[in-house]
Amino acid sequence: MFKEFSCDFYLGVNVIIGSNGTGKTTLLRAAAIQPLLSFPYMNAGFHEFHKTPNLRKVGEVEVFPFADGKYNKDKHIFIPVAEMLSHPEIYPMSQKYNLPYNNSEIDVLENAMQPETKELTPNASKVLDIIRNTIGGEVVYENNTFFIVSENVKTSFALTASGFQKLGLLWKLLRNGLIESDSVLFWDEPENSLNPELMSVLVEILLELQRGGVQIFLATHSEILASYFDALRKNSDSVKFYSLYKNDETIKVDSSDRFGLLTPNTLTAEQVKLYKKKIEKGLGNG
Repeated sequence: MFKEFSCDFYLGVNVIIGSNGTGKTTLLRAAAIQPLLSFPYMNAGFHEFHKTPNLRKVGEVEVFPFADGKYNKDKHIFIPVAEMLSHPEIYPMSQKYNLPYNNSEIDVLENAMQPETKELTPNASKVLDIIRNTIGGEVVYENNTFFIVSENVKTSFALTASGFQKLGLLWKLLRNGLIESDSVLFWDEPENSLNPELMSVLVEILLELQRGGVQIFLATHSEILASYFDALRKNSDSVKFYSLYKNDETIKVDSSDRFGLLTPNTLTAEQVKLYKKKIEKGLGNG
C-alpha cells in the first residue's frame, strides 16, 4: 500500500488526516513500534526527517533512520486509541497469558506504571499545571490502580470521565519523565471519547510540549481538533498538516502549514456536505 511513499515531517507537531484505509495508524506504528511488531521497514523513524539529507530505501518504502541508528523505546511513546489505565490488571495478566492486546497497549500501561522522576523540566511543570487545573487533581498509581487525587479524595480511573483519563495518562507519562525534550510522541486518534470542550485544552498542551522540544505525530478524524491547532498556534510554533489519500493502488500525501489550505481534506469536505444538506432542507428540498 505504501509503495514509493515518502514524506518530510516537522520536528514540531505533525497532524495526519485521511479516510479509513489510507494507513494513518500504520504510519504511526511503523515509526513508533515497528521493531516490536516486525514491520518490514525496521529501524526506520521520523525523528529528524526534514534535517536528514540521506534517505534510506528499504524495499519500496523510502524512510529515514533514527538519529542514532537505533530504536530507543524510552524516547518514543505511542498512545493507542484504546484506553488502558482503567484496566491495569491487564498488564500482569499479559505477562502470563496470551491476551488479545497488541504491544502498544501493553507498553502504555508499562510506561504509566513507572516510578515518578524527582526533577521536572519547566516545560513539563507548566503542562502538569494545565492538566491539574483541568482534571481537578493529580494522578497517582497505588495498589495496582490509577487514581485522580484531589484534596485527599481518590477517584479510580474506572470511575473517571474518559476525557480526564486521557489527560491523566499524559500526566503520568510526563511525571515519569517519558515525555521531555527530544522525545517523540505518537498518538492515534486523541479525540476518541474526548468531550469537544476539552479539545482546545489538549491542543494547548500539545503545543506547549512542542515548545519544549517534543516531536508529536497525531492521526485524527476530528476537524475540530485539527482546526484548533490553526487557531491556537503561535507564529513560532512548528505545526504541519498531512492528508493521506489513495491514488490507484498506492497512498499519496499532500501537506500544508495551514489546516484550511490542506488538499484533499476529508474533514472539511464533510462539513461542506453537511452545510449543503442543511441548505437543501431549508429550501424545502429535503
